[in-house]
Amino acid sequence: MRLLRNRSLIILSLGHLFLDFFSSVIPVLLAFFSVPMGLSNAQLATAASLYNFASSLLQPAFGWLTDRLGSRWIGTISLLWTMVFISGVVLIAQQGDYLLLLGALSMAALGSAAFHPQDAMNATQVEERLRTTSASIFFFFGNLGLMTGPLAAGFVLKSFGPGTFPLLILAGLPAVLLMATSVPMAEQKYPGSERPSRRDSASVRAPLRLGILIPLVGLIALRSWANFGTTTFLPKFYQDLGWDPAAYGIVASLWMLGTAVGNVAGGPLADRYGRRLVVSLSLILMAPLMFVLPMVRDVSPLPLIVAGGLTSGLSFSVVMVLAQSLLPGGKGLASGFTMGFMFASGAVGNVINGWLADWFGLSISLQSVALVALGAAVCARFLPRTRPSEATSSARA
Repeated sequence: MRLLRNRSLIILSLGHLFLDFFSSVIPVLLAFFSVPMGLSNAQLATAASLYNFASSLLQPAFGWLTDRLGSRWIGTISLLWTMVFISGVVLIAQQGDYLLLLGALSMAALGSAAFHPQDAMNATQVEERLRTTSASIFFFFGNLGLMTGPLAAGFVLKSFGPGTFPLLILAGLPAVLLMATSVPMAEQKYPGSERPSRRDSASVRAPLRLGILIPLVGLIALRSWANFGTTTFLPKFYQDLGWDPAAYGIVASLWMLGTAVGNVAGGPLADRYGRRLVVSLSLILMAPLMFVLPMVRDVSPLPLIVAGGLTSGLSFSVVMVLAQSLLPGGKGLASGFTMGFMFASGAVGNVINGWLADWFGLSISLQSVALVALGAAVCARFLPRTRPSEATSSARA
């Protein structure tokens, strides 16, 4: 696949890997420090959601800024910023100050807010005719970071203690340097890319009517709620069952492994069969898996965890490209709004799942994700049919 030989796409994706590597350790860190800090499930959910919600608020603004400046430095500095402040979260948590912990998470969230709109926009512009596939590669690397982050965090916390966690910054420094020296400006044309004219873009973009906007917003919100509600509480669920940090770090990593595989498969499937179909089917398949998962305790739940992550991941990059195609304005602003809304709605869903966990238990909280996923699938069915390769070809004919 020639996309895998595109230097710009690979460097952008590598930066995404390390950004999400550090972001993904937050549920494991919160589960680890929840006992010494005496955190309730609601407090744990609030802390995890604050990072997501704070990140979401500024993503549209950074997307708008990217449309106008297109500077590589936004992505470079934001990656380094995130790594430093999440490492600071570990140092603060050792002091037991919950409010200061929330402050550090809020500062770390600024880096995520600045990084995602620019890099998501650039990644989907590398190859216009394969936008969903390009996006799936970009998000696949991010999912690799989400997969390896909890695994590395659990191993470091168990084997060396929290004081050594900041040393993980050294692993991400090469990606920072590559982004600073090798990623093109956003307004530059990537080698081998074919950007459509404004007339072509308008011809393949469905008019944004209320009947499209409502299900699109519902899909983004409910799909994010289902994913965030699972990734936050799976480590805590297995910690309550007596698993050690390395073990529930593996659980979180296996979920993200499934998500990564699903994500990289979802892009080509959507380019071939249509985005709406792939999104709907993946969410319908996710529902029964999430309902059964908390009940499987006597035998290994690991295959179900991978399968649940796979069904969640199939729709992620597809939803992003759907939103870029349907929302008005520049792609940076559309990317920023979409990812910001993903983070915000996932954060709100996290808080709701935290309350459910305190009132009814973590099993019920995780099983509620099944209903949320079905709601997202219903919303997807009301979006217009899309088969990007055909739409692009007809626009150029």
